Amino acid sequence: MDRAGIAIFAHRYLAVKLVILAAALVAFFLPFGEGLGEDNFIYRQPDPASLADRFSPFDGQWYRQIAEQGYRAQPLYVQQRNINFFPLYPMLLHAFAPAFGSAAVAGIAVSLVAGAVAAFFLAALVAADYPLAVAQRTVWYLLVFPSAVVLSAVYSEALFLALGIGALYAGRRRRWGWAALLGVFAALTRSVGGLIILPLVVQYARASGFRWRAWLRGVVVYAVIPISVAGYLAFSGWLAGDWLIYPKALRAGWEHQFGFPWAAFAGLGSRELFGYRDGALDAVVGGAFALLLLPIARRLQPEYTAFAAAFTLVPLYTGSTMSWTRYMMVSFPHFLYLAQQPWLQRRWPALILSSLLLGGLIAFTLRFTSWQWIG
Repeated sequence: MDRAGIAIFAHRYLAVKLVILAAALVAFFLPFGEGLGEDNFIYRQPDPASLADRFSPFDGQWYRQIAEQGYRAQPLYVQQRNINFFPLYPMLLHAFAPAFGSAAVAGIAVSLVAGAVAAFFLAALVAADYPLAVAQRTVWYLLVFPSAVVLSAVYSEALFLALGIGALYAGRRRRWGWAALLGVFAALTRSVGGLIILPLVVQYARASGFRWRAWLRGVVVYAVIPISVAGYLAFSGWLAGDWLIYPKALRAGWEHQFGFPWAAFAGLGSRELFGYRDGALDAVVGGAFALLLLPIARRLQPEYTAFAAAFTLVPLYTGSTMSWTRYMMVSFPHFLYLAQQPWLQRRWPALILSSLLLGGLIAFTLRFTSWQWIG
């Protein structure tokens, strides 16, 4: 990207963050703490007057606890264990907390910086194969997607996007060592982060003409990614004295277990819009993302299809719709596909879609910073 492109990207990123901040300030006048009644761990009782506390509900409580107290062998809330939260993000919170005064503020700062890095890498990655306008629209639709409010919060999605997209960008430039290193860091950021190996191997094989030896070399180059995940799982097993504790804790604490996706759509019309484990909005968004996989496969590069499939299909088979809107938000190929649609190159359709997404982002921010569940 040239300087003009970078300036446009920077202005839009800042504008979105200011919208989120404005919505969070409005939330000070709304009822606070409905999410406290949900089945959620509370590490520190939130102060409604603290902006940092407002941006660290739900998962943010776990990251703050790990950053300040470390991993624990026993469940901290009912059957929920902190070992189900991968270590890189809370490690950064722990490292920067002294400089920012608290783990919460450090977490917000890490997410804001990582979000900017992710947006830059995404723009550069897309601009390498598509017009700059497509790259700008891709970044824009990702930033204003309603659940993207967590990219400004004490959540790990921004860091994962920065590292995962950064790995693909390094691979695009055939810097395989850097791609592998960033892939390892991405894998240690969230529970399904290790899936980043799939698009990276596909990218490597495509660069070598999809010959079978290229597939084999790609697996060897990126073998460090599953090894790093296995290392963390071994640590959690050692800590708890049970080598299978990670999947057991996911099932016992969050009811994440294999289940066919069609079961998650049963009784959709009678559900709450923002239901905790079976929200109607999560189901609708998840279904839409799944339906777009086929056109994505027909239009985008194979590595982008692999990325979209990995981070869309895996949540579909977790036995519930919990957090689908947030989990699938990291699938940037969906936004790239949207950015290429001819009808969105016209002013009014693009303006209407942007307005709808921005409205959703504001609504999600109002709920999220009032500690109400969004997914």
